[in-house]
Amino acid sequence: MSQKQKALLCLLAANVIFGFSFLFSKIAFSQTSPMIALSIRFLLAFALLNVLVLCKVVRLRIDGQDIRKLILVSLLEPTLYFICESYGIKWTSTSFSGAVIALIPVAAMALGAIFLKEKPTLLQTLSMLCSIAGVVLISVWGQKGGTVTLPGFLLLIGAVISSACYTLLTRKYSQDFTAFDRTYVTFAVSSCSFVLLAIVENRGELFHRTAQALSSLSFWGAILYLSVISSVVAFLMINYALTHISVTITASFSNLTTVVSVLAGVLLLHEPFSILQVIAVALILLGVYGVNKLGARPDAPQQEQMHSPSTLEQESDS
Repeated sequence: MSQKQKALLCLLAANVIFGFSFLFSKIAFSQTSPMIALSIRFLLAFALLNVLVLCKVVRLRIDGQDIRKLILVSLLEPTLYFICESYGIKWTSTSFSGAVIALIPVAAMALGAIFLKEKPTLLQTLSMLCSIAGVVLISVWGQKGGTVTLPGFLLLIGAVISSACYTLLTRKYSQDFTAFDRTYVTFAVSSCSFVLLAIVENRGELFHRTAQALSSLSFWGAILYLSVISSVVAFLMINYALTHISVTITASFSNLTTVVSVLAGVLLLHEPFSILQVIAVALILLGVYGVNKLGARPDAPQQEQMHSPSTLEQESDS
């Protein structure tokens, strides 16, 4: 199996994981405030990465490296992205926020074309728009009405920009840092950021609300999925994929998260599955297929692979 095929499998698996994360996030947020849940999530994820390093399962190679680049990337996502998305959704309707967030792949594709010279073909662009249309259809059909405020709109645009820039910079810095290095620094910065935000958000009630959440078995189940599976495993897969394939292809897979979240709701929560949702899911899948198969240009060989360990196998101590 080629590195590109492995990267595509990683992308598929990661976005399936992200799709189920909505269910577990809903459970976690019902037990405590979003920032407390996020701080616990990324603290546990960062602790797990340190266990892997201490047990010499994976080597950390950031000694002597300029990690300021990775700190910037880490502040973009998940820190800034989660803040903008959470409050953007709070201050707008669900349908509107879903439609705006669906623009992330388009923004990432545009930035990749401008700054990394990874220009999509016309068929790839049309396929991406087909996938976006499916996401918008699901968002608009799923929730109608609601209000849209200017601060909410601006925050959602901030989420789109931060996520697109994260994808671009992660791809760019893959020549200097391994997938594990990038994930490690990301979680270090994110855990510190969300702890500080949790303190500010909850002030004098931080310890009480945290203890209350940790006493719940359902919260532990949700947070373990979010920290171990949806954070450590999925982020490692995404960072690995961005080392080997273009931003355009990586961005196209992100809309699969919507498909998985809809199917999870139907299968696990017994939510209705309308004909419009079937059409929307078909549009998303058709779009993802088109970006990868219809007129796709081969990824340019990455020179960085000659001097930077980038595969998951190279990151492990055998």
